[in-house]
Parts: sequence; structure tokens; C-alpha cells
Amino acid sequence: MSEEFKTTHKGKVTDFTRERKLNFVTTLNIMLKKSSKSLQNTLNDAKEKLLTFSQKTYESVSAGAYTKARAKLNYTAFIELYRLVREQFYEDGDYHRFKGFRLLAVDGSKVILPESDNIKATFTSTIAKNQMEDFSKEVVQARASVLYDVLNNIVIDATLEDKAKGERVLAISHLQHTNENDLIVFDRGYPSIELFSYIFSSSAEFLVRIRRNSFKQVAFLFAPHCSQDDITIEVKAPKKIKETLLKNNLPTTMQIRFVRVVLDNDAVEVLATSVLNHTVLQTSDFKNLYHKRWGIETFFHILKNRLSLENFTGNTALAVQQDFYITMFLSNYESLLVYDTNIALTEKTETYKNAQKVNKSISFNTIKQKSFELFYGNQNIDTVLEEMQKLFQTTPTAIRPNRPNRKRLDKDKNKSTIHTNSANFYKRKKKVI
Repeated sequence: MSEEFKTTHKGKVTDFTRERKLNFVTTLNIMLKKSSKSLQNTLNDAKEKLLTFSQKTYESVSAGAYTKARAKLNYTAFIELYRLVREQFYEDGDYHRFKGFRLLAVDGSKVILPESDNIKATFTSTIAKNQMEDFSKEVVQARASVLYDVLNNIVIDATLEDKAKGERVLAISHLQHTNENDLIVFDRGYPSIELFSYIFSSSAEFLVRIRRNSFKQVAFLFAPHCSQDDITIEVKAPKKIKETLLKNNLPTTMQIRFVRVVLDNDAVEVLATSVLNHTVLQTSDFKNLYHKRWGIETFFHILKNRLSLENFTGNTALAVQQDFYITMFLSNYESLLVYDTNIALTEKTETYKNAQKVNKSISFNTIKQKSFELFYGNQNIDTVLEEMQKLFQTTPTAIRPNRPNRKRLDKDKNKSTIHTNSANFYKRKKKVI
């Protein structure tokens, strides 16, 4: 790890200047594990790793000493790390595309934070009300927003802000990280003339699901027996935002294509896109194309459940930001390392009933267990990676396309099964790494 990296991302110039057990690299490596174990058990495990890779004698590190050490390390270190992995993934140009587009999605999610005065000074708290007044409580929340490559499972940009900041504002901030031939897919909570205008002024394209009342000119497309399914109209900015758009040199008149899609259950959805060329994207492409947005929903499921995002390892705003961006790094690094293995498993499809992919429980656990070997030890990096690739291929997961969703048991009016669902979730789905 370069001295420039250390200097850039430590809190003060004087931090990590003295020779201590918890130097910059050691502290960063322990943090990357983001273990669900107790803090002291995590530190004890780190001690064993340090004894293996160093000639020095290490005594046990106290939780207090570790807390002081991590407070000297800025969360920007992990932003740079996940972006470095992102750049490394795309540098050879060999990655999955949809008809020439890098297929991106934007989504946000509220994240529950620890309740402390330090965190409340940065993030807004609200009262979670209950029918029984005595059970109402104060909850601190942040808003996570992510620009995500749904075909390659790569975080392009991520931010954790106060929940008072809107999803559209955060979506606009992601646009600086887009390129030509990027197609960004949004759900129906995002459409706005302002957002469309910002995207038109960038080099990216967009695809967004709209509500019935979003654009009166195309409301007829929602009709069950509408004869038209693909039209392009001119959309003008309303007076109340036109002046603001002009001040920012943004377009106020745009040509937008609206496509009618009939789902398998006969429900009608209408999608809006900036891709006007019918040769580039045909009408028949849009149903499958929008379905691929589900990849970002799966990503948030992995963040909150597999990687236990909300199981924060500290009670300060700095610790929250550190944990959030560590999770982004772990996600990107896992996607980079398993990419070739997933291709190899896919090529074995003829041997199995279904195609297979790397089991994320195995891959994330392997990365955490090998973090010291990768970033601290003197072992040959190629040897470590080869060992990891072998582990990735153990117990792969089957890919079952068009798998129907099982009906939630608690929706059955004749049964009271909410507790059963909760138990099943923790037993079968919530596999903490």
C-alpha cells in the first residue's frame, strides 16, 4: 500500500506516524473483514493472522485501542478502493453488455443506523410510531443510493446521505460517473422532467417505468386494448422549472419514446426512454430489458442480509461511512474475482440441468478469510488467488430462470404465519458472512 494512499486517507498528518501494533495497514485489514463476531473476537482472529505473516510478537489488542485507531482512518480510503476495483474490472473492455449498452440501474434504500449523539448530529432521526404509545421509539436513518451495473454486478457509484435528501437529487449526482453507451434503468419513483433534462445533457441514455398520471399525453397507452405500443412525443418542461433548467444550460424540450409493455399477468406498464432508434432497441426488447433492473434489488438484498450492512461496527458517523463503503468494496472485489469462475461454471451447463454460478456465501467468506494474505502477507498473490478460485468452485448455486415467486404465507387470510415467515427467513435466507 503506497505512502501516498496512506497520507491521503488518514485523519491528520500526525496519525499513524509512530510504530504501533495497529498501524494504517493493519487497521484497514481488520476493518475490511467487517465481521459479525464480537469486536474482541475479531481482534483475536486478526492477532493470529499477524503472527502468521510477521516475525514480530503481537499481544492482544483491546477494543478501545482499535476504536481509537480506526478513528484516524478516513472513510475515503474505501471509496478509492471500490473505485480502483471498478476501473480494473472495465479496463480490458471485456464485460457483459445488452445490445451494446452497459446496463446500469439506480435505486435507493433507507438504512437504519445506530442510535448515538454523534450519529444524530449528521443523520436525521424520526419517531417510529406504534399503536401503543409506549412502544414508539426514535430511529436514525440514512439514505443509500447506488448506480449499479446489473449485468456485471459492479458498483459504479454509491453514496450514503441524510434521508432528507431525495432520491432524484442523489440520482443526478451519479450521472458524473456515466459514459457514452450507458443505459440507466429507473423504477417509477424517479421520473421527472428535471432528471430527464440532466440525463439528456450527459452522454448516457435512460429507461424508466412511469405512472399512469406521469404524462397525460401518453395515459391512453395504459388502456387494456390500446392499439399503439410504441410512440415518440415532444415533452416540454413546465414553467415552474424551465427558468432553472435554462440557468443550468439544460434542455427544456426533449423527444422521448414511450413503449407499452404487457406483462405475463396481463398487467400493462409503460416505459419512457431516450433511445429513439427502433433498430438499436426494438419494441420487443423492452420487456426483457426492464426486467434486468431486478439485479439492483438483489444487490440491496445481499448488502442488507448477506453482508449485514446495518450491523454497524461502530457508533459514530465516521464508523457508519466506513462500514458502508467497505461493503461497496467487498461487493466489487467479489464480482471481480468470481467473474472468470462464473463464466467457467456457465460453460459446464451441458453437464447439469441448470446453469451454475458461484455461491456468494462461499465467495464473500473466502475474501474475508484471505484479506490478510491479499493485502498484508508476503505470499505470492497469484498463488493466493489460485487457492481462492478453487474455493469459489465449491458448492455452486444453480441458476433457475423464470422461477415463479412463492406466495408469502402471511398473505393467507386463514393463517397467522408472520412468525413462521420470520423464522424461515433467518433459517434459510439470512446467511451472515
